[in-house]
Amino acid sequence: MPDMEELIKREVNQITDLKERVAFKDIVEQIFLSLYETNKEMYSVLEHRIMDDLAFDINRYRICTGIVEKEYVDRSHHLLTPMREQDLAEKVYDIRSMGKEFLEKGSCYVKTLFMECDFTQIQKLLQRETFGGRIRTDKADYPAEFVLKIKEIYLAEIAHLYEVFISNGIPWQTVNAPYLHKFVDVYLVSDGLLNLPRGERIVDIKPELAEFGERAHENYIPIWNIRRTVMEGAGFPVPCEDHKSYEHTISLKEHGDEHVYLIDDVRHVISVRQTSKRLMIMGDEPDAKRWQVYVICSGENRKFEHFTYPVMTNQRKDEFVERFFKRQGRNVKTASELTRFIRGFELEEYVSFEGYELTERSGRMPETYSMNSFIIDEIRDYEYKKCLLLKFRGKGRHPFLFRDVMSFLVSEVQLLYPEYLCEGVLL
Repeated sequence: MPDMEELIKREVNQITDLKERVAFKDIVEQIFLSLYETNKEMYSVLEHRIMDDLAFDINRYRICTGIVEKEYVDRSHHLLTPMREQDLAEKVYDIRSMGKEFLEKGSCYVKTLFMECDFTQIQKLLQRETFGGRIRTDKADYPAEFVLKIKEIYLAEIAHLYEVFISNGIPWQTVNAPYLHKFVDVYLVSDGLLNLPRGERIVDIKPELAEFGERAHENYIPIWNIRRTVMEGAGFPVPCEDHKSYEHTISLKEHGDEHVYLIDDVRHVISVRQTSKRLMIMGDEPDAKRWQVYVICSGENRKFEHFTYPVMTNQRKDEFVERFFKRQGRNVKTASELTRFIRGFELEEYVSFEGYELTERSGRMPETYSMNSFIIDEIRDYEYKKCLLLKFRGKGRHPFLFRDVMSFLVSEVQLLYPEYLCEGVLL
């Protein structure tokens, strides 16, 4: 159907008399076009109101994750910061403290490696009991033995973030963090360290990982769009009507209302509410205090910024159907809805969803893992679950990420179908 401007143009061209054409154009421009533009603007406002009322911004709590070489960390970056500030410290081999740890535990931490490997390859790597290697000092080399363990401390950061979300009353959405399961800690398990000659300084300690050696990278650290800060309440806490709780207010004027603020204090928080200018905290703390705050930063990477490995997000496609489903609280029940849900994360550049199959549970080695392993369901019986097997096909430039991206999607589907054990398979 032609728009209003096209209709008016057509009518003007049909007027042959010049004076009538000028008069018609003046009347239309002064009255009808102005009215049309006003109506058009009102319809646009109404459309946005409907979209906003259907559901909260589904991507407001978007989490971005990635990795970067330690030397290239930009402390002034508007979006991404190190997951742990301790990772920025320069690595120093302290023979005395390492020796003390070895005597107490029978092993000592050496370094962390990022393994550019597929999930199944890392599982095979971790199954090996020990690895040979060398301790290189400023005067000689010495043989040593090592073991590898998955680096749990990064996974613990995600588990704590889940607790922060829940304590702030925010629905949890799986964090797409494919790199975190690729960090391994190297531990020295031989006593060669205790027998090093006095006066020698350790220059490097390197395990020999055979075919995995070229895929082991040092000095990579995880980054995300979350920063921790401390904020002080404005004024005195206001007693609530229940005579037990108090409302604390934090001004966001200097911090930016485009970000999301979560209180990292599960013991004293009952509820948290954020407006455009303030953060209101209701809890049992009667005194003014400084609050530990998680800031989920909003924004996009600049076009000239490039990372060695892609930055991943748990962002969903923001469209009418998505918000309608959120508003209605509808469960995903059909195959087409399941396909729509999975494709809503727009991760087809890594894996494409090819279908599903209901099977009996088997003892096969899984190709996916849970990114929500810290969520414990204490009610359901896991012994009688059938398996919902989701089938994917990998594509793109980063095949070592295929099964990890697949694990993220399977973990999200698992939250939808708790009655099944959800697994993924790469075709």
